[in-house]
Amino acid sequence: MQLWLVRDAQTPVQQIELTPWRIFKWLCVSTLLLAMLNLLANGLLVALGLDDSAQKQALSEAQYERKLIELEAQLAEMNARLKGMDATRQQMIQDQPLSPGGIIAPAATPVPVAPTPGGQGGPMLSQTVLPPDRSFATRIHQLELATLNVKVRSEQVSEQMQVLQEYRLASPTGYPLPYQAIMTSAPGFRMDPLTGQNSWHAGTDYGAYPGTPILATGDGYVVRADWDDEFGNVVEISHPGVNMVTRYAHAQEIYVKMGQRVSKGEAIASVGSTGRSTGPHLHYEVR
Repeated sequence: MQLWLVRDAQTPVQQIELTPWRIFKWLCVSTLLLAMLNLLANGLLVALGLDDSAQKQALSEAQYERKLIELEAQLAEMNARLKGMDATRQQMIQDQPLSPGGIIAPAATPVPVAPTPGGQGGPMLSQTVLPPDRSFATRIHQLELATLNVKVRSEQVSEQMQVLQEYRLASPTGYPLPYQAIMTSAPGFRMDPLTGQNSWHAGTDYGAYPGTPILATGDGYVVRADWDDEFGNVVEISHPGVNMVTRYAHAQEIYVKMGQRVSKGEAIASVGSTGRSTGPHLHYEVR
């Protein structure tokens, strides 16, 4: 293919032959020139402040940064709450149990420390350590791992606290009377009050006025509420989960019946002097 260029009558005619190779070179040169012009135009717009894409990117990064800081603050607050829950759990574990024989131990009695060092154990739930990369993707991934770790630990502590709470309520650690009464007989060997002979006393006797409410010392179920020749009107409560049974004897009147569920502090009978007794009192026993 040929092109003829004619400017005027005096200028010689120019002949240009269009070959495929020459057309390809012209296209390449044109494309390169257009790309250079585009780069120059963009650079000029940025220099003059007319291109806001960089500003938009900076603003977006600032928003992500603020969001990450908020998430990190929330994670720190969750960790603080988890530490508080764990401290409460430890305090519940250290609650003072009953003394031998069913005598209520004073709340202020310090928990004895075992002489042996003991041991530790449990699943390892530490946070995965990642390279010190401050990119948004890595920081988000770190937060996700940390949040998952806190969530798992929180669920474990909550379950343990629930078990401890149920155990605490079921444990017969309450006081069986609405006021502090005089202990008239402790557990152990004693002189029998009726025969004067040496005999074993399995519970604790509390002197109280007739009709005084007798209170359940822990959550449980009534497994006995009837008459006994030795104990008179007697109530026995089984405390599931702690493998204990409490006995309340010599009652004047019984308020509960077999199979009934009772709560800690609930009145189950009244003080009397029924059965083998010398006067109004409560025989309280844990076995």
